[in-house]
Amino acid sequence: MARALVSAIAEELGSIIASELRLTVSVKEEVQKLESKFRTIQAVLNDAEKRQLKDEAVKLWLDKLKDVSYEMDDVLDEWNTAMIKADIEKQKEKKKKKKKKRKLKLHRDIAHKIKELNEKFDEINKERETYGFELTRGIEEIERPKTTSFVDVSEILGRDKVRNDLVSILLGKRSVEERSPHVISLVGMSGIGKTTLAQLAYNDHDVKSQFEKRMWVCVSEPFGQCRIAKEILKSIEGQSPDMTSLQSLLDRICDQIMRKKFFLVLDDVWNEDPTLWEPFRLALRYGTQGSRIVVTTRKNIVAEIIGSVDMINLEVLSNEDCWLMFSKLAFCDKNPEEHKQLEDLGRKIAMKCKGLPLATKTLGTLMHFKRSREQWKNVLDSNLWELEDMGRSLFAPLLLSYYDLPSPLKRCLSYCAVFPKDYVFFIDELLFMWMIHGYIDSKANMEIEVMAR
Repeated sequence: MARALVSAIAEELGSIIASELRLTVSVKEEVQKLESKFRTIQAVLNDAEKRQLKDEAVKLWLDKLKDVSYEMDDVLDEWNTAMIKADIEKQKEKKKKKKKKRKLKLHRDIAHKIKELNEKFDEINKERETYGFELTRGIEEIERPKTTSFVDVSEILGRDKVRNDLVSILLGKRSVEERSPHVISLVGMSGIGKTTLAQLAYNDHDVKSQFEKRMWVCVSEPFGQCRIAKEILKSIEGQSPDMTSLQSLLDRICDQIMRKKFFLVLDDVWNEDPTLWEPFRLALRYGTQGSRIVVTTRKNIVAEIIGSVDMINLEVLSNEDCWLMFSKLAFCDKNPEEHKQLEDLGRKIAMKCKGLPLATKTLGTLMHFKRSREQWKNVLDSNLWELEDMGRSLFAPLLLSYYDLPSPLKRCLSYCAVFPKDYVFFIDELLFMWMIHGYIDSKANMEIEVMAR
């Protein structure tokens, strides 16, 4: 995030210097000094952002940098607003003397604020020298293919058996006598493919024809009883109910599933409090025999609390399945010669994913856009792999993918972090928010818009 912010500010400072605005000598000097310092800092941020993950002192230094950068961002906003006002006033008939006084006051105020920021930056620059950061050798341009290549990844490699087992349980082929509804839990670490497996089962043709009602609810945290009840009803009725009482919502659910065979997926469940689950358990008993609930969770205790009859613990993919998934994405539009030249590095990168489907998919997609052997070797030798213990190999691939983004796109992605988990984005609305924050504009950065879509 710091790199994207500093990059945007450095560009804006540069554009002010290069513009036809009539700056006083003092203002222009201060802007030039600050722009030079931002450019200097920008050259080491790639290394600093990686090192902050293991070095608390570097993290604190980056926090200081971000604070000053946000202050500078505010000053630039103030400057731009003043310029817009000045343009409007120019069109009105006013006394020249009054205009001149106003402009001089603006220059003095801006110069004073920029001078203060320059002093703060001097301190940050001195601290930078103590860390010995590596310089970035220019910003790497990511070459995107001119035509979009879609890859079918609906087939989950190495999951045929577990998928067939899950479908068999849903269809009742393995049950003799069971409680109703029959609860199946898919348990495993982050990125193992729990949600994808549930989606495949949910959309299976035989499964769809077996149930009268199908509902999908993303639970996550916190476990809001009314929110979850509303989501269940929304899946059934196609619209969110206007009721606010949990009892009223549960009564409505009972009416909807009464004597009907239903299939409910509760995705990403974390709640370990059985008292929060109990009202749902009682309400869902009104479905007919053969109804099913699939729960995806990272915790065995959640599967137990929710009353699972079957618990499927998902294991990592084999090395060969991991390689097949990776190569399917990374080499989908490369010619046989490129495949041959890069395969040895690709196999080593796939091994780094430690059998996690999400990590494999992330790295495969990242390498799809890299053509040279040097680019592939840079990924393989990245020091981010040293962080693989954090998140069991998932953390490093996601960070590699993030750091590979162009600076403007990093800033757009970081902005999305202000929204709550499982927030449903509307692309046009998100693009508009990026525009009003100055991350993109209506004409430039069209690549970001295309990628977002």
